[in-house]
Amino acid sequence: MLEGNFITVKSELLIRHIHQFMHNKLSYNILMDYSWEILQDWQRLNIVDSKIASSREQIFWYLVFELQIQDEVALLHDKELNRKLDHCIQFLQGQLDMPDDCIGIRPN
Repeated sequence: MLEGNFITVKSELLIRHIHQFMHNKLSYNILMDYSWEILQDWQRLNIVDSKIASSREQIFWYLVFELQIQDEVALLHDKELNRKLDHCIQFLQGQLDMPDDCIGIRPN
């Protein structure tokens, strides 16, 4: 399962990038560049199945798209958004149950 390995590897890097950004150790532009890199790498895999393979994948895509639609100020200062993102990160790390209100879809 190629997409499962992709999600596992990219999740670890995505979490690291988000943490570094939130602690002012990574610029917003680099965080955005990485989110675009994820989408480009996914496109290179040429996976045409739009069905989400796991809850981990669903939360992963939710995080990627939230990074794409939120601006720097919201990512740094919106407390509700930060709680959601943190819950998603902790889920990907196996520390919390899947959040109810975070639905991601595969890009196509």
